[in-house]
Amino acid sequence: MLLTSILYVALAQSLSASAATMQVTVGANNQFTFTPSTITAAAGDTVNFNFVSANHSVVSSDPGTPCQPQTNALFSDYQPVASPSAAATTAKGKKAKKAKNNIVNARQGNMPSFAVPIQNTNPMYIYCSQAQHCQQGMVMVINPPAAGQGTTLNMYASTAAQANSNTGPQGGVNGGTVTNSQATTATTAKGKGKAKAAKAKGKAAAGGAAAGGAAAGGAAAGGAAAGGAGGLAGLLGGKGKGN
Repeated sequence: MLLTSILYVALAQSLSASAATMQVTVGANNQFTFTPSTITAAAGDTVNFNFVSANHSVVSSDPGTPCQPQTNALFSDYQPVASPSAAATTAKGKKAKKAKNNIVNARQGNMPSFAVPIQNTNPMYIYCSQAQHCQQGMVMVINPPAAGQGTTLNMYASTAAQANSNTGPQGGVNGGTVTNSQATTATTAKGKGKAKAAKAKGKAAAGGAAAGGAAAGGAAAGGAAAGGAGGLAGLLGGKGKGN
């Protein structure tokens, strides 16, 4: 019993030590590419998809139907990445410098990443479901089959180029773990912006109402003063006539 336990632990440690983490760059140099476009991974390995530009996704499909998600498809969701040029365009002065620094910091290790644990050595066909990226060649294969033994990357890409549509799965992330997602940050910032605008609008409305009230009060006071003056004039006039 003790020997069996020791062997089990040793095997588990051996498998853990041999597991590899492989890196795939999504959108390198602002191109519609996965780099590399093919990798060989063993069961227990992890494939990290690192998003470095634009707004891409990672989706799995069946080999014969690229650009369409398979049942229970792998899905990173859409992962937008801000660019330095966009930051410079939308910000000025100190804000522009801060935005640029944020982009530099992001590119030093805080870009969105989708970690996918590999369960087996079966071929896994991947595409980006954004716009027409799949048809334009943004595809890859994990554990591609040898020529003549299945759908190769070239065959998959050729079929993808002829696809009538490009769609992603319904729902959110599936089959892996996303870290450093900027989609959540963007949504939160957008929500805060709307709340801030609504608050400012509310303050402006309240200020307008107060100003309107003050104006109305002034008009009422003016009316009372005018009425008082008229009454006094009438009284003086009456006294003159009576004399």
